[in-house]
Amino acid sequence: MAFVNDLDFLSLVATVAAVAASAFVTILTLRDWRNGWDLEFEGAFPFAVMLGLLFLAGASNSYSPNEYAPRKTVEGVARFVGEHRGKSSYSKYICATSCQLTGGYALALDRRAARLARIGSIYDFTYLDEPMGGAGSSLKVIRVALPGSAEALYSLDLTNHPYRIAIYLFDLTLMLCTILLLFILDSKPRRKSSEEFRSDSDEESEPRGDSPITLHLETKEPR
Repeated sequence: MAFVNDLDFLSLVATVAAVAASAFVTILTLRDWRNGWDLEFEGAFPFAVMLGLLFLAGASNSYSPNEYAPRKTVEGVARFVGEHRGKSSYSKYICATSCQLTGGYALALDRRAARLARIGSIYDFTYLDEPMGGAGSSLKVIRVALPGSAEALYSLDLTNHPYRIAIYLFDLTLMLCTILLLFILDSKPRRKSSEEFRSDSDEESEPRGDSPITLHLETKEPR
């Protein structure tokens, strides 16, 4: 049951997609090779590589190096300090009443936490005790809750999921084996197709030409 409980919807969908894609590509590849047709890499190869990269990202996302990292909780009023906007990321930096309560470091909220934590309101902020950033200038917030409430408004999952990682790696291995099969069959001598067999048979049955036949017969004179 631990295996089933550790999986989520995305990992199950990924496994179904991996099995279906591998079977589809393998069947078409074997069909083309058996019929002596040229193997097509334009569609199958990029598709398998793309799925493999997605599975690798899923395995990486299921691993957390901070599962047992030390953390602290501070209660205070959210005071705006600054924000950073990237192409695909966003961070809001705040202080819980005063940054002196967190050792002079600002608290870093990701996009989802920033939407839930309103500036000027009181919250319990749980954060990782190890400063992050280029110069270690902030502390990552992993939980936001109302004071005295056991229910979190925001919570970041830092749990490692070993079975989820295993299933993603299985999907990745399946894609790698599919790609390897493509290269192995492509390197083998191509089997002749039925059209080529008929062409060879027609060439063998055609006459080689109407060259004259010369008979070397000796004539004997009568005695």
